[in-house]
Amino acid sequence: MHGKTPLIIGGMDALTDLIPLLLTSDQLLSRGMTSQQLSRAVKSGDLIRLRSGFYVEGESRELPRHERHLLSVLAADAALGGPLFSHSSAALIHGLPDRGLKLGKVAVCEESPAARSRTTSLTTFRTVPDLAGETMTVNGLRVTSPARTVTDIALTASRDASVMVADAALKKGLVTADELEDSLARAAGRPGIKRARHAMSLVDDKSESVAETLSRLTFLDFGLPTPETQVEIFNEHGAEIARVDFLWPEYGVIGECDGFGKYFDGLSPAETREKLAKEKDRDAELIALGYRVIHWRWRDVLQPARLAARIRRVLFTGAR
Repeated sequence: MHGKTPLIIGGMDALTDLIPLLLTSDQLLSRGMTSQQLSRAVKSGDLIRLRSGFYVEGESRELPRHERHLLSVLAADAALGGPLFSHSSAALIHGLPDRGLKLGKVAVCEESPAARSRTTSLTTFRTVPDLAGETMTVNGLRVTSPARTVTDIALTASRDASVMVADAALKKGLVTADELEDSLARAAGRPGIKRARHAMSLVDDKSESVAETLSRLTFLDFGLPTPETQVEIFNEHGAEIARVDFLWPEYGVIGECDGFGKYFDGLSPAETREKLAKEKDRDAELIALGYRVIHWRWRDVLQPARLAARIRRVLFTGAR
């Protein structure tokens, strides 16, 4: 099992791509491994045991944590006879962001009037009320609907994780604002409802990335003025110059949150240079129109106090 090509999984079909990586005891034994060899492979790290009877090869450690969790979901689906996945596990099945979500255990649920939970070393089992019309199947997995999943996350996760998941669900078209509102209304009386309502009041369906969502929450937390989001800017002839991430029109300031993938994902060095040059030209046009432009990156988002101070200096220095 040594010397294999590193695993690269990703894209819209990540869950489908992960299915062939799951190995069962029967498969491994049929390939000629003995039980003793299987145990030694786990001990050496050549195999990773996901749960009794289910394994992946050691190279899977290189996968992002959301894909490693999805492998555990696939193993749980087979081992537990097709349970209903919920909460963080459901969010990942729907392709929603994992930042801030607890992924140490697979989350499953079933309907019951009384909300309860129990946890094993591998799985969190919940009984939850009123699942009628709030389940579906995705890639053969039974899962709570996007609206119910977003609501369950909002009831149980941090504010930031809840807003990131909701923003992404809206942007991907998995839910509408009305569906989220209805789902939240049905959750009245459940533990965490006050926190969930607050988180959902901060959602913006125009947010295009986790970094943009966290930037917006940083503005709120540090008392910065609320910007407009995803704004089209036109020149004096009515031609569109840009669609910017954030605009503070009263200050004449444009904010751009530049994720790493904006410049490097799938691009050759020449294409990256061309994209950077076009952005520089675009910024020059915006400046010629009288705007001040500030860019920040993912590493800045991870230092919210410094990011807020930097933006504050730009906003209140030479404001219109």
